[in-house]
Amino acid sequence: MEETFAACYIRVSTEEQTEYSPEAQRRALERYAGQHKLSIRPEHVYVDAGISGRRAETRPAFMAMIAAAKEKPPPFSVILVHKFDRFARSREDSIVYKSMLRRQCGVQVVSITEHLEDDRMGLILEAMLEAMAEYYSVNLADEVRKGMTEKARRGELQTSPPFGYRVEHNALVPVEEEAQIVREIFRRFLAGASIASIARWTQRLGARTHRGNPLDPRRVRYILENPAYIGQLRWQPGKGQENRPPPIMAGSHPPLVDPKDFEAAAARLKDNAARFGQHARPAGDRKHWLAGLVRCAHCGGGLIFSQPHYLKCGRYAKGKCPTSQHVPVRDLEEAILTRMQGDAACRTPFLVQTALQNEDDTQAALTQELSGLERKLQRLREAYLCGADSLQEYKTKKQALSAQADHLRQDLEHRRGNRETGVQDRLFQALVTLKDPAAGTEEKYRAAAQVLETCVWDKEAGRVTLVYRLDLGQRPV
Repeated sequence: MEETFAACYIRVSTEEQTEYSPEAQRRALERYAGQHKLSIRPEHVYVDAGISGRRAETRPAFMAMIAAAKEKPPPFSVILVHKFDRFARSREDSIVYKSMLRRQCGVQVVSITEHLEDDRMGLILEAMLEAMAEYYSVNLADEVRKGMTEKARRGELQTSPPFGYRVEHNALVPVEEEAQIVREIFRRFLAGASIASIARWTQRLGARTHRGNPLDPRRVRYILENPAYIGQLRWQPGKGQENRPPPIMAGSHPPLVDPKDFEAAAARLKDNAARFGQHARPAGDRKHWLAGLVRCAHCGGGLIFSQPHYLKCGRYAKGKCPTSQHVPVRDLEEAILTRMQGDAACRTPFLVQTALQNEDDTQAALTQELSGLERKLQRLREAYLCGADSLQEYKTKKQALSAQADHLRQDLEHRRGNRETGVQDRLFQALVTLKDPAAGTEEKYRAAAQVLETCVWDKEAGRVTLVYRLDLGQRPV
């Protein structure tokens, strides 16, 4: 008699389950196989522990079993599961994979606890079981989300503790050694240090995240943006969820940073993004302060520093521009500083009449964000008046939203005021730094970037055109 081989698929969502634990499922499957004269090879026992059954592609053992079933010939003709919901909790996955296994591989999926006849009525019952499993999964997710939403409203912790804190009795407690580093990160950033230089400083200290990773620039930015450090908790319940709470809730833990410093850091992050772009090279990594400010007149690419003391088109170096724009750094630097000095000493005052497009976009975004906060404040008042929020909840939420709105108003007033301000003083202040032999490359680059949008070098014409950030116009040398 020819031996019939079977595979076993075992899945458990959480370690707390006992009835459906991997060991219990395996014993039941092996007992069923023995009673029905099925042989199970050890290599064809597939286990996904602690994994949800809602998506097949997230279960590595399941996908390995499907790949094995596609072999010619398949090493087994039956897949045993404890219940059909162990195989899949999505009707779509269940139908797709069962149909593929049956038609293409000749492999049947058998539930050892749900006995179905191989007829039309069996198909209907199997579809009903799959629908019930999917309903259970979706309903469970909804119930979990409701519980998380309620915990968020109470300001309870739902994530792992951020750097600077540990968890005690489901609450964040400062870790003083890490807290000092967090405070120093904010202090350095507000003093003008770049995120990259701060990351290098933390790495020299040997600071590590709770998972043992170094504080790279991405993690330093996350610290600067995390409201946990001002006593708030951020939680997003997911897209498409109605009546979801605000993503930032008041927490019960002590803050590490003054809210004014946190807001100032947020403002500088936004300003840096508008001025230098999200993925600009850190200023501290530049070979010269002009690198990144000067562009090729032919292709618009940035000029890069070339040893020993030249700038050239970066796209030319990659074969993407026909013009090298090769120029000694000293000559270009002298020409730019001379032009800036002449503009700073110009007797006719420069007045900013129209901001650059980037500044217009920034102000429009800030105005839109302010309008959104004002609408939230209005809805908050309505929620309090109709009894949805208590007085304490109303006060806490209003305080947080009002602080954000006040900061946006101040930022807008400052930016609009700059449009009426003469810029000779700004040019002069930048020149003082640029001509200071003790100033570093990073310090000079940031001083220049405060007043220069870009410089365009045209080697053929022997001309560099300065485009001022404050809309002074184009000043060819």
